[in-house]
Amino acid sequence: MAPDHDDLACEFYDTLRAYRAAATADLRVYYIRRLMTFAEDTNQHVLELTARDLSRWLSKEVGQSPWTKRTAKSSVSVFFSWAHALRMIEHNPADGLPSMRAPRGVPNPCPEPAIREALKRCTRRVDVLMIFLGEYQGLRAGEIAQLHTSDIVDDQIRVRGKGRRDRVVPLHPLLRDVLRVFPSGYLFPSDKNPHGHMLPASIGRRVRYLLGNQPRRNSHSLRHRFGVDALELNPDLMALRDLLGHESVATTEIYTRASTKRLRVMVEALPERPGDRAAFEGLIAVPN
Repeated sequence: MAPDHDDLACEFYDTLRAYRAAATADLRVYYIRRLMTFAEDTNQHVLELTARDLSRWLSKEVGQSPWTKRTAKSSVSVFFSWAHALRMIEHNPADGLPSMRAPRGVPNPCPEPAIREALKRCTRRVDVLMIFLGEYQGLRAGEIAQLHTSDIVDDQIRVRGKGRRDRVVPLHPLLRDVLRVFPSGYLFPSDKNPHGHMLPASIGRRVRYLLGNQPRRNSHSLRHRFGVDALELNPDLMALRDLLGHESVATTEIYTRASTKRLRVMVEALPERPGDRAAFEGLIAVPN
């Protein structure tokens, strides 16, 4: 007898939490629960779905964004690989799915005026700290949420990154001064979370509110602001990779597509050839 969908989702989540961050586990299970709903709507159990069913779900039920489809497909692949390893299914239907290539993204740095307005909306010191940790340290919401004063040693901060990859990065001078006024413990404490700190989603909602609830203005846009600004000051991709906690420098390279300062220098250094301006100005009175 096939296991109940809710029980199956909970077991899958518990397995993921043994080796993945809570945010990753939540995202994976979110898509699997959606897949389970799709299966129920077609009078099937999720473990009975075929590769054709999965393709139809990805095509019509997930959304049009390539990034969304890729995340959903990845979640499905992890789920069915897990089910196959536990011998819940004889064959893995996700093996028949084609690979998905998401388009190369470009950073979305938060504009400086939006950050200044966000600081005006802050009503608590932790609000300001959220903004600063994104703007001056390039931290993700999930990394900000679990920061503890014990992570700060000798003007450096230990960051628990994605995939449980910790990194130690230097503190910006402004953050060194700001953090001195915070008491020992979690920087963003919360009694609503059994872990004792705010959840990443709560950090994300608060930052979006502070940034005016505008499209593409969020905690990650602050991280992108940091990445672009840091790269324009020093074009050291390897160092920026380590600061941002990227697994591959290929991910860090997207910041070069938003860092225009060095490109502007190259373009403006080209000498204007004699006679070019006169050739244009001589035709100003002529219709285009």
